[in-house]
Amino acid sequence: MKKRPPLEEVHRNLSFDIDDESAENDTSSAKKTEYAINALVDIPISEIELDKNIRDIYADDSLEELGDSIRENGQIQPIVVTPKNGKYIVKTGHRRYKACLLRDVKTVKCIVENDFSSERERIIIQATENEQRLNLSSRERESYIAQLIDMGMTQTEIAKALHKTKGWVSEALRAHSFVSENKGLLDELSEEPSTRDTWKASTLTKKQLESVIREAKKQGGTKEAFKREVTKKYNQNISLKKKMATQVYSCTVQIDFEKKDVSIELTKFYDEKLAEIILNDIKNYYEGKNFNIQ
Repeated sequence: MKKRPPLEEVHRNLSFDIDDESAENDTSSAKKTEYAINALVDIPISEIELDKNIRDIYADDSLEELGDSIRENGQIQPIVVTPKNGKYIVKTGHRRYKACLLRDVKTVKCIVENDFSSERERIIIQATENEQRLNLSSRERESYIAQLIDMGMTQTEIAKALHKTKGWVSEALRAHSFVSENKGLLDELSEEPSTRDTWKASTLTKKQLESVIREAKKQGGTKEAFKREVTKKYNQNISLKKKMATQVYSCTVQIDFEKKDVSIELTKFYDEKLAEIILNDIKNYYEGKNFNIQ
């Protein structure tokens, strides 16, 4: 799956045109401005840093558009930061911060808060923010849910914290495991499949999955191509299961009461063990009545 380079690579050799005198003054400053908790303030972007986030943020077109909008119209929604080691660390609003960085915005509108009480709280709060904005990739979403499971949360607890269904959480977890186990195959696609389509793929056999990837690649390897092909196989399997579930057992028993002969024939079955049980029960019944079994 192809991805753009991380924003850090874009900025690795970027010059912000800071003259030597101003740079010297900045590094020689002994004290940074301290802001009160819950204050809404403008903080120089040089005093803000990133720590951890549940998602990888890339320098895509939408990030550049966001940066242009902030420069032209101002920053409408503040980011949330927390003081740490003489800097202000972004808690939520990573994309807004990166967009400001990308477009050389000098100061960022921020709300100052205390740090997260735990790693679990960090993941849940950042996940909730990103889910509300619908800008998480499927793999990022699956990854943070797996992290919460590793921290000891149950699927029910995660669903409640994120205001999702337990089924939604279950699908994401199964998709996460499936991607880890089949990364080589899925990397042949040009786009990441959705969580739902990845979950469907997890129900297929290895041979079926290879067929899906092969056919999807012929159509460009897009998520839509993968969706079409995996849905075909998934529906075929569902139809087969339904057909098997509705099969009936046909057992023909011919009885000659004068000769006390019984002829038994199973003409249709798909479970050999169950067929054997049925056959033995019939034999035992008539043998108990002194019939000859043929």
